[in-house]
Parts: sequence; structure tokens; C-alpha cells
Amino acid sequence: MDSYSRTFVSPSWLEDHLADPQLAIIDVRAGFRPQPPGPSDFFSMRTDYEEAHIPGAHYLHMVDDLSDPAGPFPFAALAATNVHDLLGAMGISNDQTLVLYGANMHVVTHRCWWSLRQAGANDVRLLNGTYELWVQAGRPVTDVVPDRSPCAFEASEIPEWIADKEAVTAAVDDPAVGLVNALSHEQFEGDGQHYGRPGRIPGSVSVPAMSVIDPSTGALRERSELQTVFRDAGADGFKRLITYCGGGIAASTAFLALDALGYENVSLYDGSLLEWAKDPQARLDIGPV
Repeated sequence: MDSYSRTFVSPSWLEDHLADPQLAIIDVRAGFRPQPPGPSDFFSMRTDYEEAHIPGAHYLHMVDDLSDPAGPFPFAALAATNVHDLLGAMGISNDQTLVLYGANMHVVTHRCWWSLRQAGANDVRLLNGTYELWVQAGRPVTDVVPDRSPCAFEASEIPEWIADKEAVTAAVDDPAVGLVNALSHEQFEGDGQHYGRPGRIPGSVSVPAMSVIDPSTGALRERSELQTVFRDAGADGFKRLITYCGGGIAASTAFLALDALGYENVSLYDGSLLEWAKDPQARLDIGPV
């Protein structure tokens, strides 16, 4: 099975496999409040989870559980060893297939996918569709929280999936490395919400996160359509690609799409513009390319 085919599971497949012990279902629903300028507020929906969720699902919140509260910037990736401890405490092992589902804030679901895969989870998939669509289809839900039987989650992180500020600074002058901005095209040109200073990192191409997914389900567009999106943006022909956005969230969607297309040398700038824009010496370009 190729990268594209194994990224998503259908609702009917998940319903048929709810009792499969090799499956670990994780609810990653989160709400969203924009806070221009600066980091957005992705608030927990744990209370909603406790009221009703897909049977067997555990809950993780992108910020409270999968971000480093002592990190140098908002939403900084949690250390891989902490992710391993977290999953092990939930009774999840790395022999299982993890299936994530979320609400309509698709980029949050994709960020959780990236966080778990970067930490070394072997098989992480996404439900094709949201929890809301699952409920609308009359599929089963419950308020029963699954028991936890702690186990060891053994994994090795993928450090090359993260790019730091130094790597991005070097990429600006390296023709072999492409920078992919996953914010809206308006933000790419320096308008709308920004993260301390408006604009884009020099040399970036624009691939808005919403341009690579079906906004109603969060699923990726067809393979040929994705290839066209990245080609038309000028993101092909590089030896390495680095995705970024405001805080590393929307960049996860662009990363997911590139991974599904089989790109192997892709990193995510975890600090993104929340870190870059704080440095007055770090250049930002505005206006059309």
C-alpha cells in the first residue's frame, strides 16, 4: 500500500473494525478562536468527548497533550519520549494502528497526525470525515471512556521531520531547498492575520492548507490534483522541502499532502512565523511574487 492509499480510512471501515484490538482510536477534536495578531487559540473539546465519542476512542488535545508547555514558542512539538510515555499510559502500543478523528478544524487533526508520526508512531491514519459526519450518518457513539492498561510504547523519533530556524535561514539562500508557506494566499502576500509581523519568508511558494484538502471532510484531494497544486505553486524540483505557516499547524496539512505523494525529504518548521517574526533581523517579504 502506497503513502496516499494508507493515509485515510473510511467511516464504514472504521465502524467494521471498532472491536479490533490492533486498533487504537484517538479523538483529537479541538475548537478554534483566532487571535490576530499572534497565536490562535485551539481550545480543548475534552468535555464534548466525555459526553459522546466513537466507541473505544481515547482523547488527546493538540495543545494540552501534544505541545511542550515550556517550549520556546507556542505549539512547540512535545519531546518524543514524552509522547511515548503519554501513549503508553493510555494503553497504546506501537504495534497498533492509530486512527485519529477530529472536528471541522482539519489542520488540528493533521498536526496531531504529524506529532505522533514524528515521535515514531509506525502506523497513524486519519478518518476520512469528521466526527460530525460520523454522527450525521447514524454511526455508533458512546460516553464510555475506555479502560487504560498501561504498556510500553517503544519508538524512535524522526528528527529530520523537524526544521529549526537555522535550517530555514540556510534554506533562504539554498536553491536546492524549497520553502512552502501553508497560510492563505492573502497572508502569504502580507495581508490579514499575522504573527507579529506580516509577510512570508523570502523565496517561499504559496500552497494554502485548504488548497490540498476537501474542506467538508478534511481528506486530501485526489493524487493528480495534489501534484498539480504543488507543481503550479513552484514546489517541485527541490531536493528538500520545508513547510511552515504561523505556528506549525497548517504546515502539517501541507506536510501530510507531500508525504502522501511520496516525498521523502520533507521537514516542518516547528517555530514557523511565531518564531521567525520575533527576530527583527529575519526578513519577511510582502506583496505579490
